[in-house]
Amino acid sequence: MKRVLILGCNEITKRLLIYLCNNKSYASDICLASRRKEECDELKNLASSMGVRVMTSGIDVSNAEGAMMMVRIFAPDLIVNLLPPELALDAMNLAINAKADYIDAALYGVPDIPSPTSLLSKQFQLFAEFQNNCKTAVCGAGFVPGAVSTIIKRASDNAFSKIDTIDLLSVSGEKKSSGEGEGNNDDDILYSEDVKATKSFINIEPDKTVFYIEDGKIVEADAMSIEGKSAEGSTVYLDSSPMITDLIKEFPDIVNARYFKLGKKDPKEHKAPKEKLDLLRELGLLSEIPVRVGHAAVAPIDLVAAVLPKMQVDDSPEEEDTKPSGMASYEIYITGQSKKNEETVTRSYIIKGDNEQIFEKYNVSAFEYMKGSALISGVKLMCRDKWKKPGVFTPAAFDCETYFNALSMEGIKVTEGEGKPF
Repeated sequence: MKRVLILGCNEITKRLLIYLCNNKSYASDICLASRRKEECDELKNLASSMGVRVMTSGIDVSNAEGAMMMVRIFAPDLIVNLLPPELALDAMNLAINAKADYIDAALYGVPDIPSPTSLLSKQFQLFAEFQNNCKTAVCGAGFVPGAVSTIIKRASDNAFSKIDTIDLLSVSGEKKSSGEGEGNNDDDILYSEDVKATKSFINIEPDKTVFYIEDGKIVEADAMSIEGKSAEGSTVYLDSSPMITDLIKEFPDIVNARYFKLGKKDPKEHKAPKEKLDLLRELGLLSEIPVRVGHAAVAPIDLVAAVLPKMQVDDSPEEEDTKPSGMASYEIYITGQSKKNEETVTRSYIIKGDNEQIFEKYNVSAFEYMKGSALISGVKLMCRDKWKKPGVFTPAAFDCETYFNALSMEGIKVTEGEGKPF
Protein backbone atom coordinates (compact mmCIF):
# COMPACT_ATOMS: atom_id res chain seq x y z
CA MET A 1 0.00 0.00 0.00
CA LYS A 2 1.21 3.45 -0.92
CA ARG A 3 0.75 7.03 0.17
CA VAL A 4 -0.45 8.49 -3.13
CA LEU A 5 -0.34 12.18 -4.07
CA ILE A 6 -2.47 13.02 -7.13
CA LEU A 7 -1.65 16.32 -8.85
CA GLY A 8 -4.50 17.86 -10.83
CA CYS A 9 -8.28 17.47 -10.71
CA ASN A 10 -10.14 16.28 -13.80
CA GLU A 11 -12.28 13.36 -14.94
CA ILE A 12 -9.31 10.98 -14.81
CA THR A 13 -8.68 12.06 -11.21
CA LYS A 14 -12.27 11.21 -10.36
CA ARG A 15 -12.04 7.75 -11.94
CA LEU A 16 -8.70 7.02 -10.25
CA LEU A 17 -9.96 8.21 -6.86
CA ILE A 18 -13.09 6.05 -7.08
CA TYR A 19 -10.96 3.05 -8.01
CA LEU A 20 -8.52 3.57 -5.12
CA CYS A 21 -11.43 4.07 -2.71
CA ASN A 22 -13.12 0.87 -3.88
CA ASN A 23 -9.86 -1.11 -3.75
CA LYS A 24 -8.25 -0.10 -0.48
CA SER A 25 -5.32 -2.52 -0.88
CA TYR A 26 -3.57 -0.12 -3.27
CA ALA A 27 -3.33 3.10 -1.24
CA SER A 28 -3.21 3.69 2.50
CA ASP A 29 -3.51 7.48 2.21
CA ILE A 30 -4.55 9.76 -0.66
CA CYS A 31 -3.92 13.48 -1.16
CA LEU A 32 -5.48 15.51 -3.98
CA ALA A 33 -3.66 18.71 -4.88
CA SER A 34 -4.38 21.27 -7.57
CA ARG A 35 -4.08 25.00 -8.20
CA ARG A 36 -7.80 25.24 -7.43
CA LYS A 37 -8.29 23.50 -4.08
CA GLU A 38 -12.09 23.73 -4.31
CA GLU A 39 -12.05 21.23 -7.17
CA CYS A 40 -10.18 18.79 -4.95
CA ASP A 41 -12.64 19.37 -2.11
CA GLU A 42 -15.54 18.30 -4.34
CA LEU A 43 -13.82 14.99 -5.00
CA LYS A 44 -12.91 14.69 -1.32
CA ASN A 45 -16.60 14.77 -0.43
CA LEU A 46 -17.16 11.96 -2.93
CA ALA A 47 -14.45 9.88 -1.25
CA SER A 48 -15.83 10.63 2.21
CA SER A 49 -19.17 9.15 1.22
CA MET A 50 -17.25 5.94 0.43
CA GLY A 51 -15.67 5.83 3.88
CA VAL A 52 -12.16 6.83 2.75
CA ARG A 53 -10.14 9.66 4.28
CA VAL A 54 -8.66 11.96 1.65
CA MET A 55 -6.54 15.07 2.17
CA THR A 56 -6.71 18.06 -0.18
CA SER A 57 -4.39 20.97 -0.81
CA GLY A 58 -3.81 23.84 -3.15
CA ILE A 59 -0.54 23.61 -5.06
CA ASP A 60 1.41 25.44 -7.73
CA VAL A 61 4.10 23.03 -8.92
CA SER A 62 5.91 25.86 -10.72
CA ASN A 63 6.55 27.36 -7.26
CA ALA A 64 9.03 24.70 -6.15
CA GLU A 65 9.56 25.98 -2.61
CA GLY A 66 5.87 26.39 -1.80
CA ALA A 67 4.92 23.08 -3.40
CA MET A 68 7.66 21.26 -1.52
CA MET A 69 6.32 22.45 1.84
CA MET A 70 3.05 20.65 1.17
CA VAL A 71 4.78 17.56 -0.20
CA ARG A 72 6.95 17.23 2.92
CA ILE A 73 3.84 17.28 5.10
CA PHE A 74 2.16 14.46 3.19
CA ALA A 75 5.36 12.48 2.45
CA PRO A 76 4.09 10.54 -0.61
CA ASP A 77 5.45 7.22 -1.82
CA LEU A 78 4.00 7.82 -5.30
CA ILE A 79 3.18 11.04 -7.18
CA VAL A 80 0.57 10.73 -9.96
CA ASN A 81 0.80 13.73 -12.28
CA LEU A 82 -2.45 14.62 -14.07
CA LEU A 83 -1.46 18.23 -14.71
CA PRO A 84 -0.87 19.60 -18.25
CA PRO A 85 2.21 18.04 -19.91
CA GLU A 86 4.19 21.29 -19.82
CA LEU A 87 4.30 21.00 -16.00
CA ALA A 88 5.81 17.51 -16.10
CA LEU A 89 9.36 18.57 -15.25
CA ASP A 90 8.17 20.61 -12.25
CA ALA A 91 6.15 17.64 -10.98
CA MET A 92 9.09 15.28 -11.53
CA ASN A 93 11.41 17.54 -9.57
CA LEU A 94 8.90 17.42 -6.71
CA ALA A 95 9.09 13.61 -6.80
CA ILE A 96 12.91 13.75 -6.83
CA ASN A 97 13.03 16.06 -3.81
CA ALA A 98 10.41 13.95 -2.00
CA LYS A 99 12.26 10.73 -2.92
CA ALA A 100 9.01 9.37 -4.33
CA ASP A 101 8.12 7.28 -7.39
CA TYR A 102 6.38 9.09 -10.22
CA ILE A 103 3.94 8.44 -13.09
CA ASP A 104 2.29 10.64 -15.73
CA ALA A 105 0.12 10.12 -18.80
CA ALA A 106 1.82 12.04 -21.61
CA LEU A 107 5.25 12.76 -23.03
CA TYR A 108 6.41 16.38 -23.03
CA GLY A 109 8.94 17.98 -25.34
CA VAL A 110 9.12 15.21 -27.94
CA PRO A 111 11.36 16.50 -30.77
CA ASP A 112 9.53 17.47 -33.97
CA ILE A 113 12.03 15.44 -36.01
CA PRO A 114 14.01 12.93 -33.88
CA SER A 115 17.72 12.34 -34.31
CA PRO A 116 19.95 9.46 -33.14
CA THR A 117 21.13 11.58 -30.20
CA SER A 118 17.81 13.15 -29.17
CA LEU A 119 15.91 11.98 -26.11
CA LEU A 120 12.40 10.56 -26.42
CA SER A 121 11.09 13.53 -24.41
CA LYS A 122 12.30 16.15 -21.94
CA GLN A 123 11.28 13.93 -19.00
CA PHE A 124 14.25 11.68 -19.74
CA GLN A 125 16.62 14.53 -18.84
CA LEU A 126 15.96 13.56 -15.20
CA PHE A 127 16.95 9.89 -15.60
CA ALA A 128 20.08 10.20 -13.44
CA GLU A 129 18.23 11.95 -10.60
CA PHE A 130 15.67 9.16 -10.27
CA GLN A 131 18.35 6.52 -10.68
CA ASN A 132 20.44 8.07 -7.87
CA ASN A 133 17.34 8.06 -5.64
CA CYS A 134 16.62 4.43 -6.56
CA LYS A 135 13.15 5.59 -7.58
CA THR A 136 11.05 4.86 -10.65
CA ALA A 137 9.49 7.41 -13.01
CA VAL A 138 7.13 6.09 -15.70
CA CYS A 139 6.29 8.70 -18.32
CA GLY A 140 3.75 8.55 -21.13
CA ALA A 141 1.66 5.94 -19.32
CA GLY A 142 -1.53 7.11 -21.02
CA PHE A 143 -2.88 5.49 -24.15
CA VAL A 144 -0.11 7.00 -26.31
CA PRO A 145 2.58 5.83 -26.14
CA GLY A 146 2.02 3.59 -23.09
CA ALA A 147 -0.80 1.26 -24.12
CA VAL A 148 -0.01 1.30 -27.85
CA SER A 149 3.68 0.44 -27.35
CA THR A 150 2.72 -2.38 -25.01
CA ILE A 151 0.31 -3.85 -27.58
CA ILE A 152 3.07 -3.71 -30.22
CA LYS A 153 5.64 -5.22 -27.86
CA ARG A 154 3.27 -8.05 -26.96
CA ALA A 155 2.62 -8.72 -30.65
CA SER A 156 6.37 -8.80 -31.24
CA ASP A 157 6.84 -11.33 -28.44
CA ASN A 158 3.92 -13.59 -29.34
CA ALA A 159 3.25 -13.39 -33.08
CA PHE A 160 6.34 -12.17 -34.93
CA SER A 161 9.93 -13.31 -35.18
CA LYS A 162 10.75 -10.06 -36.98
CA ILE A 163 8.70 -6.90 -37.55
CA ASP A 164 9.21 -4.96 -40.76
CA THR A 165 6.40 -2.38 -40.93
CA ILE A 166 4.02 -0.70 -38.48
CA ASP A 167 1.17 1.58 -39.56
CA LEU A 168 -0.85 3.43 -36.92
CA LEU A 169 -4.28 5.02 -37.54
CA SER A 170 -5.99 7.38 -35.12
CA VAL A 171 -9.68 7.99 -35.83
CA SER A 172 -11.28 10.15 -33.16
CA GLY A 173 -14.80 9.69 -34.49
CA GLU A 174 -16.17 7.70 -37.41
CA LYS A 175 -19.06 9.22 -39.31
CA LYS A 176 -22.28 7.30 -39.01
CA SER A 177 -22.41 5.18 -42.13
CA SER A 178 -25.37 5.51 -44.46
CA GLY A 179 -26.31 3.41 -47.42
CA GLU A 180 -26.38 4.53 -51.03
CA GLY A 181 -29.28 6.82 -51.77
CA GLU A 182 -29.81 7.80 -48.12
CA GLY A 183 -28.79 11.40 -48.50
CA ASN A 184 -25.06 11.02 -47.87
CA ASN A 185 -24.08 12.72 -51.19
CA ASP A 186 -23.56 16.48 -50.79
CA ASP A 187 -22.83 17.25 -54.45
CA ASP A 188 -26.17 19.08 -54.75
CA ILE A 189 -25.17 21.50 -51.95
CA LEU A 190 -23.57 24.81 -52.87
CA TYR A 191 -20.85 25.79 -50.38
CA SER A 192 -19.16 29.10 -49.77
CA GLU A 193 -15.90 27.63 -51.03
CA ASP A 194 -17.60 26.68 -54.32
CA VAL A 195 -18.04 30.32 -55.28
CA LYS A 196 -14.88 31.72 -53.71
CA ALA A 197 -12.08 29.43 -52.59
CA THR A 198 -10.14 30.59 -49.56
CA LYS A 199 -6.44 30.14 -48.95
CA SER A 200 -7.09 27.58 -46.20
CA PHE A 201 -9.40 25.72 -48.60
CA ILE A 202 -6.63 25.45 -51.19
CA ASN A 203 -3.67 24.77 -48.94
CA ILE A 204 -4.34 22.74 -45.79
CA GLU A 205 -1.74 23.26 -43.03
CA PRO A 206 0.81 24.59 -45.55
CA ASP A 207 3.74 25.05 -43.17
CA LYS A 208 3.60 21.69 -41.40
CA THR A 209 6.29 19.09 -42.06
CA VAL A 210 5.77 15.54 -40.81
CA PHE A 211 8.00 12.49 -40.79
CA TYR A 212 7.83 8.73 -41.11
CA ILE A 213 10.30 5.85 -41.20
CA GLU A 214 11.15 4.22 -44.52
CA ASP A 215 13.93 1.64 -44.99
CA GLY A 216 15.21 2.48 -41.52
CA LYS A 217 15.62 6.20 -42.27
CA ILE A 218 13.65 9.27 -41.22
CA VAL A 219 11.81 10.77 -44.19
CA GLU A 220 10.28 14.25 -44.02
CA ALA A 221 7.14 15.00 -46.01
CA ASP A 222 4.36 17.55 -46.36
CA ALA A 223 1.45 17.08 -44.00
CA MET A 224 -1.34 14.97 -45.47
CA SER A 225 0.76 14.06 -48.53
CA ILE A 226 -0.25 10.38 -48.18
CA GLU A 227 -3.79 9.21 -47.51
CA GLY A 228 -5.57 5.95 -46.84
CA LYS A 229 -8.74 4.45 -45.42
CA SER A 230 -9.49 3.25 -41.90
CA ALA A 231 -11.17 -0.09 -41.24
CA GLU A 232 -14.56 1.65 -41.34
CA GLY A 233 -13.77 3.71 -44.45
CA SER A 234 -12.78 7.12 -43.03
CA THR A 235 -10.09 8.97 -44.97
CA VAL A 236 -6.90 9.32 -42.93
CA TYR A 237 -3.79 11.32 -43.74
CA LEU A 238 -0.08 11.06 -42.98
CA ASP A 239 1.00 12.99 -39.88
CA SER A 240 3.64 12.99 -37.17
CA SER A 241 3.11 11.46 -33.73
CA PRO A 242 5.12 10.87 -30.54
CA MET A 243 4.33 7.20 -31.22
CA ILE A 244 6.73 7.14 -34.19
CA THR A 245 9.48 8.68 -32.04
CA ASP A 246 8.72 6.09 -29.37
CA LEU A 247 8.96 3.27 -31.92
CA ILE A 248 12.39 4.52 -32.99
CA LYS A 249 13.62 4.38 -29.39
CA GLU A 250 11.82 1.24 -28.20
CA PHE A 251 11.97 -0.86 -31.39
CA PRO A 252 15.13 0.23 -33.24
CA ASP A 253 15.00 -2.73 -35.66
CA ILE A 254 11.70 -1.66 -37.25
CA VAL A 255 12.29 -0.69 -40.89
CA ASN A 256 9.09 1.19 -41.77
CA ALA A 257 6.63 3.12 -39.59
CA ARG A 258 3.90 5.64 -40.38
CA TYR A 259 1.13 7.42 -38.48
CA PHE A 260 -2.20 8.52 -39.96
CA LYS A 261 -5.08 10.52 -38.52
CA LEU A 262 -8.35 12.09 -39.59
CA GLY A 263 -7.72 15.26 -41.57
CA LYS A 264 -9.67 17.97 -43.25
CA LYS A 265 -12.01 16.89 -45.99
CA ASP A 266 -10.37 17.04 -49.39
CA PRO A 267 -12.16 19.74 -51.44
CA LYS A 268 -11.73 17.53 -54.50
CA GLU A 269 -14.20 15.04 -52.98
CA HIS A 270 -17.02 17.59 -53.44
CA LYS A 271 -18.30 18.57 -56.88
CA ALA A 272 -19.95 21.98 -57.00
CA PRO A 273 -23.45 21.86 -58.58
CA LYS A 274 -22.89 23.44 -62.01
CA GLU A 275 -26.50 24.48 -62.60
CA LYS A 276 -26.57 26.53 -59.39
CA LEU A 277 -23.29 28.24 -60.22
CA ASP A 278 -24.60 29.02 -63.72
CA LEU A 279 -27.74 30.59 -62.26
CA LEU A 280 -25.71 32.82 -59.91
CA ARG A 281 -23.49 33.82 -62.82
CA GLU A 282 -26.52 34.75 -64.99
CA LEU A 283 -27.86 36.90 -62.15
CA GLY A 284 -24.51 38.66 -61.84
CA LEU A 285 -23.98 37.41 -58.30
CA LEU A 286 -20.50 36.04 -59.05
CA SER A 287 -19.19 39.44 -60.08
CA GLU A 288 -16.10 40.70 -58.26
CA ILE A 289 -16.94 44.36 -59.10
CA PRO A 290 -18.06 46.15 -55.91
CA VAL A 291 -21.60 47.49 -55.78
CA ARG A 292 -22.32 50.49 -53.56
CA VAL A 293 -25.09 50.00 -51.03
CA GLY A 294 -25.57 53.10 -48.93
CA HIS A 295 -22.14 54.11 -47.63
CA ALA A 296 -20.58 50.67 -48.23
CA ALA A 297 -19.31 48.87 -51.31
CA VAL A 298 -19.35 45.10 -51.58
CA ALA A 299 -18.70 42.65 -54.40
CA PRO A 300 -21.70 40.34 -55.05
CA ILE A 301 -19.45 37.25 -54.92
CA ASP A 302 -18.29 38.21 -51.42
CA LEU A 303 -21.87 38.59 -50.23
CA VAL A 304 -22.88 35.20 -51.66
CA ALA A 305 -19.81 33.51 -50.15
CA ALA A 306 -20.62 35.01 -46.76
CA VAL A 307 -24.19 33.68 -46.61
CA LEU A 308 -23.55 30.17 -47.99
CA PRO A 309 -22.65 27.35 -45.57
CA LYS A 310 -18.99 26.49 -45.04
CA MET A 311 -17.74 23.08 -46.11
CA GLN A 312 -17.62 20.72 -43.13
CA VAL A 313 -14.25 19.15 -42.26
CA ASP A 314 -13.12 16.18 -40.22
CA ASP A 315 -10.37 17.67 -38.09
CA SER A 316 -10.63 16.48 -34.50
CA PRO A 317 -7.39 14.68 -33.57
CA GLU A 318 -7.30 12.83 -30.26
CA GLU A 319 -5.06 15.39 -28.56
CA GLU A 320 -7.51 18.28 -29.06
CA ASP A 321 -10.19 19.14 -26.55
CA THR A 322 -13.18 18.38 -28.78
CA LYS A 323 -16.32 16.31 -28.45
CA PRO A 324 -16.16 13.87 -31.37
CA SER A 325 -19.10 11.65 -32.22
CA GLY A 326 -19.50 8.15 -33.56
CA MET A 327 -16.99 5.36 -33.05
CA ALA A 328 -13.40 6.19 -32.17
CA SER A 329 -10.73 3.70 -33.12
CA TYR A 330 -6.98 3.28 -32.87
CA GLU A 331 -5.74 0.80 -35.45
CA ILE A 332 -2.34 -0.91 -35.49
CA TYR A 333 -1.21 -2.84 -38.57
CA ILE A 334 1.98 -4.89 -38.17
CA THR A 335 3.74 -6.68 -41.03
CA GLY A 336 6.61 -9.09 -40.47
CA GLN A 337 7.73 -12.68 -40.29
CA SER A 338 5.32 -14.99 -38.49
CA LYS A 339 6.68 -17.05 -35.60
CA LYS A 340 4.62 -19.99 -36.83
CA ASN A 341 6.09 -20.47 -40.28
CA GLU A 342 8.40 -17.49 -41.02
CA GLU A 343 6.03 -16.31 -43.76
CA THR A 344 5.37 -12.60 -44.18
CA VAL A 345 2.01 -11.74 -42.61
CA THR A 346 0.07 -8.67 -41.55
CA ARG A 347 -1.95 -8.61 -38.35
CA SER A 348 -4.30 -5.91 -37.14
CA TYR A 349 -4.86 -4.78 -33.54
CA ILE A 350 -7.84 -2.45 -33.19
CA ILE A 351 -9.21 -0.66 -30.11
CA LYS A 352 -12.63 0.96 -30.37
CA GLY A 353 -14.86 3.11 -28.20
CA ASP A 354 -18.29 4.67 -28.69
CA ASN A 355 -17.94 8.41 -28.09
CA GLU A 356 -21.60 9.00 -27.25
CA GLN A 357 -21.87 6.14 -24.75
CA ILE A 358 -18.58 7.00 -23.05
CA PHE A 359 -19.36 10.72 -22.88
CA GLU A 360 -22.76 10.01 -21.35
CA LYS A 361 -21.19 7.85 -18.63
CA TYR A 362 -17.81 9.53 -18.01
CA ASN A 363 -18.14 13.02 -19.56
CA VAL A 364 -15.07 12.48 -21.77
CA SER A 365 -14.36 11.36 -25.33
CA ALA A 366 -13.45 7.76 -26.14
CA PHE A 367 -9.75 8.61 -26.55
CA GLU A 368 -9.69 10.49 -23.24
CA TYR A 369 -11.33 7.47 -21.60
CA MET A 370 -8.64 5.19 -23.09
CA LYS A 371 -5.97 7.55 -21.80
CA GLY A 372 -7.44 7.40 -18.28
CA SER A 373 -7.80 3.62 -18.37
CA ALA A 374 -4.16 3.22 -19.39
CA LEU A 375 -2.94 5.53 -16.63
CA ILE A 376 -5.09 3.87 -13.95
CA SER A 377 -3.65 0.51 -15.03
CA GLY A 378 -0.15 1.91 -14.56
CA VAL A 379 -0.94 3.36 -11.13
CA LYS A 380 -2.21 -0.03 -9.98
CA LEU A 381 1.05 -1.67 -11.08
CA MET A 382 3.15 0.98 -9.34
CA CYS A 383 1.18 0.64 -6.13
CA ARG A 384 1.95 -3.09 -6.22
CA ASP A 385 5.65 -2.49 -7.13
CA LYS A 386 5.18 -4.32 -10.43
CA TRP A 387 6.92 -1.41 -12.16
CA LYS A 388 10.13 -1.01 -10.22
CA LYS A 389 13.38 0.09 -11.86
CA PRO A 390 15.62 3.07 -10.96
CA GLY A 391 15.42 5.78 -13.61
CA VAL A 392 12.91 7.20 -16.12
CA PHE A 393 11.06 4.84 -18.47
CA THR A 394 7.96 4.34 -20.59
CA PRO A 395 5.67 1.35 -19.94
CA ALA A 396 7.42 -0.53 -22.78
CA ALA A 397 10.42 -1.04 -20.47
CA PHE A 398 8.40 -3.42 -18.28
CA ASP A 399 6.68 -6.78 -18.73
CA CYS A 400 4.13 -6.26 -21.50
CA GLU A 401 1.84 -9.15 -20.51
CA THR A 402 1.28 -7.74 -17.02
CA TYR A 403 0.36 -4.31 -18.38
CA PHE A 404 -1.76 -5.76 -21.19
CA ASN A 405 -3.83 -7.73 -18.66
CA ALA A 406 -4.23 -4.61 -16.52
CA LEU A 407 -5.41 -2.66 -19.59
CA SER A 408 -8.01 -5.32 -20.34
CA MET A 409 -9.33 -5.10 -16.78
CA GLU A 410 -9.73 -1.32 -17.21
CA GLY A 411 -11.82 -1.62 -20.36
CA ILE A 412 -9.26 -1.42 -23.17
CA LYS A 413 -10.20 -4.33 -25.40
CA VAL A 414 -7.96 -5.19 -28.34
CA THR A 415 -9.46 -6.97 -31.34
CA GLU A 416 -6.75 -8.98 -33.09
CA GLY A 417 -7.07 -10.34 -36.59
CA GLU A 418 -5.48 -11.13 -39.91
CA GLY A 419 -4.96 -8.01 -41.93
CA LYS A 420 -3.50 -6.77 -45.16
CA PRO A 421 -0.66 -4.25 -45.61
CA PHE A 422 -2.08 -0.77 -45.13
